[in-house]
Amino acid sequence: MRHWSRRGLAVTALVIVCVALACTKKQEETAAEQKKEREKPDRPATSSASAVTPENAPFAPVIAGRGFQIVQAKRFPAQVDGRRASIVVYRATGGARGGILYVRGQGNEEPRPVWHWYFQDGAPDSARAVELNNDGLWDVRVFMAGGTTRDFLQEKDFSFAGAERAGLTAMNGGSSSPDGLWKAFDADTSTAWVAPSQGAFIDLPNPLGLATGQLSVRLSGKARPGKIEVADGEKKLQECDLDATAEEQRFLLDPAVKDLATIRLYVVGAGKSVAISELEIQ
Repeated sequence: MRHWSRRGLAVTALVIVCVALACTKKQEETAAEQKKEREKPDRPATSSASAVTPENAPFAPVIAGRGFQIVQAKRFPAQVDGRRASIVVYRATGGARGGILYVRGQGNEEPRPVWHWYFQDGAPDSARAVELNNDGLWDVRVFMAGGTTRDFLQEKDFSFAGAERAGLTAMNGGSSSPDGLWKAFDADTSTAWVAPSQGAFIDLPNPLGLATGQLSVRLSGKARPGKIEVADGEKKLQECDLDATAEEQRFLLDPAVKDLATIRLYVVGAGKSVAISELEIQ
């Protein structure tokens, strides 16, 4: 009886070893597949001239000055004729958070931001241009630390077709009406972020800080708010009274706003809803 027990134990141990080896092989295959996808060329193809690297990446001093490390910098599709574009992927030490900055410029001019994602719940390793929904517009796939991916669809989650901007605040923050928030940053005055006026707000992540700290707002349609209250999430720091015009309105922000981790904008209006056509903090 003891002989058969030992033999059974040996067989069981062999099965456990085989299962462990199979799991290890599967993990290695998955990691290899993710590495292969990350290393695929972006679509559409980009120019290799004047290569962008973490060492010479746009806004590298600003990013490093805020305690982040650049993990990827490369050329990216420019979306607009006559422009050259790049992405800069950065993250905090330890991989707890990070962001992706998409910049664009003409010729040899200094590139300026067009879009900025910031992730407080994870850190990106890299990003790639892909076609995800066969609509003729290329999209963005982000490879996160830990092996997960996040996909963003153009003209649904973001837009690269708009003009270059002067600000570095992120555009993927929260709001009281999350659907369509990206329309406040698409440089298209015919679109707008719209929300019920009761408790309307927009949160803008500010991981890279502000230099000038100027709020720029454009309104459109009938749902025009009367003012914007700038807050730190708990207390109001400043009020910006808005005129009933479609022209750009600018406000110099209080110095206390410049280093806030998240800038909250309460959008106040007398009607049932409020709308912001374009929004930027320089």
